[in-house]
Amino acid sequence: MFYGRDSELAELNRLYAQNSFQFFVLYGRRRVGKTTLIKEFCRDKDTIFFSAEVSNDKSNLDKFSDLVFTHYNETMIQPFSAWENAFNFIHERQMDNPLILVLDEFPYLADKNPALLSTLQHLIDHKLQHGKIFLILCGSYIGFMEKEVLGSKSPLFGRRTSQLQLKPLNYLESCKFLSGFSFEEQLMFYGALGGTPLYLSRVDADKSFNDNIIDILLRPTSYLYDEPVFLLNEEIQQAGTYNAIIEAIAGGALKANEIATKIGEDSAKCLKYINVLCSLGLLYKEIPFGEKYSSRKTIYGISDNLFRFWYRYVFTNRTLLETDGWKIVLDKKILPNYQTYMGAIFEKVCKEFLLKQNNLGNLPILFTSIGRWWGTDSKTKQQVEIDLIAHDNSDYLICECKWRNEPIDYSIIQTLRYKADAFQKVRNNTWFILFSKSGFTPAVHRAMESEKDLILFDLNSLFILGDNFDCKNIILQKET
Repeated sequence: MFYGRDSELAELNRLYAQNSFQFFVLYGRRRVGKTTLIKEFCRDKDTIFFSAEVSNDKSNLDKFSDLVFTHYNETMIQPFSAWENAFNFIHERQMDNPLILVLDEFPYLADKNPALLSTLQHLIDHKLQHGKIFLILCGSYIGFMEKEVLGSKSPLFGRRTSQLQLKPLNYLESCKFLSGFSFEEQLMFYGALGGTPLYLSRVDADKSFNDNIIDILLRPTSYLYDEPVFLLNEEIQQAGTYNAIIEAIAGGALKANEIATKIGEDSAKCLKYINVLCSLGLLYKEIPFGEKYSSRKTIYGISDNLFRFWYRYVFTNRTLLETDGWKIVLDKKILPNYQTYMGAIFEKVCKEFLLKQNNLGNLPILFTSIGRWWGTDSKTKQQVEIDLIAHDNSDYLICECKWRNEPIDYSIIQTLRYKADAFQKVRNNTWFILFSKSGFTPAVHRAMESEKDLILFDLNSLFILGDNFDCKNIILQKET
């Protein structure tokens, strides 16, 4: 079943409806669902879909030739002698009729035949742009696709009509794979597996969360036991230092100098490695909300939940796991700590929720930026953190996100107001939003009656899909 990717599919169909030449570049990490998206788009459309193999140029061209002649119900006397001949053959037969031409795993072709990029550039400039072919180049090597296909020094630079880096599914789309589990369990799976469809499809609905984690991640024979290593090695040669950096961040070293100290590398050299991992989408750079991108308070985090879980719990416990200790790793290393681990995941979920509702106009302000803030209270000199801040001009949303087994009590509201004062920004309208896994105490619900700037979201609220959610009614009830 095809889950998620509705907006991406709609955009592809919008481009196709223009009935003109299109050159679409699609790329993203392996398993993220690129091929599935393309196949769904190509359903019931005239398509030549070629998936390149790790082979030499002649072998791939021979297989492509066979595919093309078969598509046109013509007998292949001999394979095409060059890629240009193959594309010309297709172009001549499609001048008046649309065709989707997919070259999946394109980096395999270009690696063995670097001139293919220039060949495509010449064909687009002189022939293809005058026809109705919808050309899709798809690749899993992010660095290659961004540099060699989309980069300014690429022969294809400026020729593409659209491009998309396909990223993991958000939490709502991910949880569609996990029906049968409670909302809490669905988010716990999301915290471990992230939004990669293939990983989520491995969850067995007839097993518990604990048993699934063991079977999918902790056994040395598990499907995902070595997955991050495989993915990293595909993008990076000699991944030892990169592994150490990700492990250090998973263990709590967030600043560049802390990471460098923990792995025993020079700070400047370490930062170069960090920047590579950021460019690959494996790490992200974060600064306090409202500060400049060059802020000295910069920290780094792991972008993908699977990588975050794996380097936190699998990579550091491999000796135990490879001596059949997966049950004790789960019981002693993962479960006692998982509530804390899920705190940052829950913040990410709450941010995705706010972005979705903001796009629907369902919040009291239409914010233009959102992020996390940390700094020093000028009065107490204490460190202060705010989970999420969103604003538009001088209107703000200030949010607290609690993944706890106890309901939020009124003291959290008081603390959040104190944190807002420490933020020290001139504000016009400020709304305080509390997100809670386990709901709220009666005192907090009573506060809703008198404190008109307060909004509460429990776990169920986060799963009311899209247009069915009506935050405005909640706000109007508070104001009356």
